[in-house]
Amino acid sequence: MEQREYTTGVEEASGGLAGGRGVGAGQLIADAPADIPGPVSVVTAAPADAAGAGGRAERLAAQLAVADPVAAHDLFTAAYGLYGARHFGGVLESGRAAGAGTSWWHGPSVRLPVGLRSRAGRPAQGPRRARRIAADALPPAVPARRGRHRKPEHSPGSTPQEVAVERRTAARLLAAHPLVTANGPHAAGFPLVRRHADWLAERFLTVLGYPLTIGHSYARLHKAGLPGRGLPGFGPAGYAALVRALDALADGRPAQVEQPEVRQLLDGWRVLTWGEDDAPLADRGLARALGPLAAPPADGPALAVRRRLAETPVVLLDELGAEERAWLLEHQWAEAELFADFLGLEAEVRAEGVALLDPADELTDLALPGSGTLAQAALLLVERLVEELRPLPEESAPPAVLIPDALIDGALGDITDEYGLAAGWHRDYLADLAGFRRDALDLLYRMQLIAPAGRAWLLRAPAARYAPPLEVQWGPGSGRHSRPASEAQQELTV
Repeated sequence: MEQREYTTGVEEASGGLAGGRGVGAGQLIADAPADIPGPVSVVTAAPADAAGAGGRAERLAAQLAVADPVAAHDLFTAAYGLYGARHFGGVLESGRAAGAGTSWWHGPSVRLPVGLRSRAGRPAQGPRRARRIAADALPPAVPARRGRHRKPEHSPGSTPQEVAVERRTAARLLAAHPLVTANGPHAAGFPLVRRHADWLAERFLTVLGYPLTIGHSYARLHKAGLPGRGLPGFGPAGYAALVRALDALADGRPAQVEQPEVRQLLDGWRVLTWGEDDAPLADRGLARALGPLAAPPADGPALAVRRRLAETPVVLLDELGAEERAWLLEHQWAEAELFADFLGLEAEVRAEGVALLDPADELTDLALPGSGTLAQAALLLVERLVEELRPLPEESAPPAVLIPDALIDGALGDITDEYGLAAGWHRDYLADLAGFRRDALDLLYRMQLIAPAGRAWLLRAPAARYAPPLEVQWGPGSGRHSRPASEAQQELTV
């Protein structure tokens, strides 16, 4: 049973899936005249040349068709780079600051709506469990502070300050949606992209090594491959069909597509439009622009680290190679200033690494904090895991600690009992705790708050930003799913 219901800050795919029309299997005819022979505004790098492109597309499609689901995501993303940025949400408590030498385990926490903290009177369940007194219960739906319906923050661009705002707004749009079309779901921002095409092309290429292609009716940012990203709802067969369809449409050939998710995506990307007789028409220029680059940009420590800063929730020093780690430590404050100017992101620098945060909680494809059953449950779960497991101030602060498996089950059972029915959580999850656990952990994993360790999980230090400040209290566990603290601690030392 597919239950994932992640709250997203951007559409499910780069260009969005809004506006898709239901169509049956059949031929897609590539006969729309748009943007042929190619982009006209800025081309900092072109897609693969037509000669030989068909062979490359067919080879990639054949690889995708036989890959396992995880490998298929990574293969497609490495070739096409169609994914949105992902960042933590929530700002730190007012007046709380921490320096680069402070651990996330012991630093200030995020200011959250009262209902997203634990309820009043929940007893401490171990020497590391901090208590947070909350006056109100969790409401049925806690709206996240999103911004996808906000109008672009732009002015006529007559002053340097207005120009800077326009450029930042356009850059943020492309970082969230590597494909923006003049008639798509983000059409309101397309004129800004066109207006500042030269600056955007130079900045993305210089800062991140991302080529930018801009045509009359589209802008396409070619991101580098990133493991763990992909198109929601797609598997090996869907990816293979999508690659073959894009290649055929770009070449003006009919494309046989039977998978409804592929048709919906092509429609949402505006590769397909619809004639008066309701026949599908294909935009060949856009299909070509969506193709993979002939040769990806060269990599290096600066580009590798910057891409992780720009696209992922957090970069931990212990997960970098020696050269990349040294580069980040030397340049972290300069990079913080660069990304603040370029994308409006704020740096959270800690002893374990760096996270770039979006104060508007918009520049992310997954929202945490967020609304919905999974986002609410995951936030409460990570809070309780941190309270139980984080090191005390006088102890060393590792980048991650092992989570006893039974602690996950106990904490999730307790919060389900406490919040589930009262908060209106999805009944399918309440009836399937195994599926609830799987999807809640998957969300925390995608947000880089936990990491796999064989068949177990590690709780990463940045998770502590979502827990209340540390207050040591002693007391037995009270939830009916909880285990004695001594038992959980004993597992950690085995």
